[in-house]
Amino acid sequence: MNTSKTIIDQSIENVSIKLQNLDMDKLIISDYNRRYLNDYIDNLTFFMPLYKKLLEKVIDKLTKPISESNFVDYGGGCGILTFLAVELGFKKVIYNDIYKVSTEDVKIISKALNLKVNYFITGNVSQFINYLKEHTIKVDHICSFDVLEHIYNLEDWFLKISQLPKPFSLCFMTSANASNPYIKRKLKKIHYKAEFIGSKKQKGWKKRDSSLPFLEIRENIISEIFKNIDKDLIKVLAKNTRGLCGDDIIKHAKKQLASNNFKNSNKHATNTCDPLTGNWAEHIININNLRNLIENKTTSVQFTNSFYSYSQNTIFNLPKYIINFLMRILGKESLFLSPSYTLEIEYNKE
Repeated sequence: MNTSKTIIDQSIENVSIKLQNLDMDKLIISDYNRRYLNDYIDNLTFFMPLYKKLLEKVIDKLTKPISESNFVDYGGGCGILTFLAVELGFKKVIYNDIYKVSTEDVKIISKALNLKVNYFITGNVSQFINYLKEHTIKVDHICSFDVLEHIYNLEDWFLKISQLPKPFSLCFMTSANASNPYIKRKLKKIHYKAEFIGSKKQKGWKKRDSSLPFLEIRENIISEIFKNIDKDLIKVLAKNTRGLCGDDIIKHAKKQLASNNFKNSNKHATNTCDPLTGNWAEHIININNLRNLIENKTTSVQFTNSFYSYSQNTIFNLPKYIINFLMRILGKESLFLSPSYTLEIEYNKE
């Protein structure tokens, strides 16, 4: 029996039991993470196989034993991946999220689970890297679940992360797999809703997120800066700055006004991001472009598939068995049928 799989299975079982035994009423955490944590606890049979596959990929890339390796959960949300890493016995486990509310919540949840997390880092990639440098922390693996598709500037992010001391590896799993036609249609519907309709704030809403349609927000941003141009031109500029946020919106609008050349900044037909934070609405990423951006003589890149999780419903499980069987035949880099993909990177010493 594969030893790493046995360790992962045991860790998943232990963490699942601890989560199920949590007294949620006694946890003083945000409604946002309470909602997510309850969702995970109610659907452990769906989520845990995904984490198992991700952690198998992580351990396969380690150059040292787990007990000698430092693990980062980047964009960790309510902390499930962090808790599993602690239970697995990594030397040091580092939790990161850009949203301070989540960082503070995971401190409380980890204490309630009796799972000690070594470091909590709130901030973006620059703040994350600065913290590691200031505390002389050497990272062995950076991992995430459903984060890649939300990173505003992938080129900037991977350029900065590549400056960390090598060797180290990275596994980012995302369900925004546009290589799967069915998922691609769903993603485009999400884009349309975010861009033109917006969202209704409910209990558990993430305060950092915008609820207004992204197009309307960009119109408001542009009209605040360019007070002397007519509404029709503001609408054109707002349309053409889809996929930009903050100062980038203003810079692009100024450039178009100066050149009198009005072109859309976004080459993709539907991709859009929150104009206030840069958080993409399930970004459809061109994985070939991303590979070319990252890969070099000392850095290898793979995009690998994952199998469908099974439920208690045997009827729904039947097509999943068939699709999973086909994916085994087609190989791990076949993404057409996969419910997700994992970006796997190995940063080697020069």
